[in-house]
Amino acid sequence: MRRFFLEHIEADQFTLPEEESKHIARVLRMQNGDSLELVDGKGTVVTAEIVDRHPKKCTVRVIERTSHDQDPYSIHIAIAPTKNLDRMEWFVEKCTELGIHKISFILCVNNERKVLKTERIHKIAVAAMKQSKRAFLPIIEELSSFEDFLRSYPKGYIAHCYDSEKFSLNTYYAQESLPILIGPEGDFSQEEVVEAMKSGYISVTLGQTRLRTETAGLYACTIAKLLLEEQHHEK
Repeated sequence: MRRFFLEHIEADQFTLPEEESKHIARVLRMQNGDSLELVDGKGTVVTAEIVDRHPKKCTVRVIERTSHDQDPYSIHIAIAPTKNLDRMEWFVEKCTELGIHKISFILCVNNERKVLKTERIHKIAVAAMKQSKRAFLPIIEELSSFEDFLRSYPKGYIAHCYDSEKFSLNTYYAQESLPILIGPEGDFSQEEVVEAMKSGYISVTLGQTRLRTETAGLYACTIAKLLLEEQHHEK
């Protein structure tokens, strides 16, 4: 069944936005009486029936409503956006499919990209949520400075390439909700690593090979997902 996104689906009958209405009427050529799914990104999934397939204001009526529970843990990746935006969009898409809960973008000394508009990033996440049949949309935080991020999240994990004592993420990660910091293509500066560790961050390694920023972010998300699922399965 085709799935569409709508932020507010509390009513029993409502009109869809023009973009979704046009897709239903003109692209998919769905008809009155056809069924579809709507998801609000906050755990509610609705099965609805088309009552007016108008290409600008398609109206649907709710048939069934289901509420899903959020995961009992939270995965949070804070990442420095790459110069090539396509690589960040790929990261957001794949992590959304995996079930990430929060993505933050951080501005570091070595960032090649200094500005990031999250409107398209949000659309990528919505599309990935619909495609993967997930009920929750990850929280996507706007680009903030490294210092501001540490003030908001004073503890967590930082992955970097400097020679120092580091723990393996896939054996050490156990704290729910704590962010994992992934640096820019030129890595964090040494001063940033020191600042993070003074704040309460733990240095971690993602293995022996040097990964691209988006690959490192996806790897960290996957490891956190596997470990947290295993921990909660054992409880």
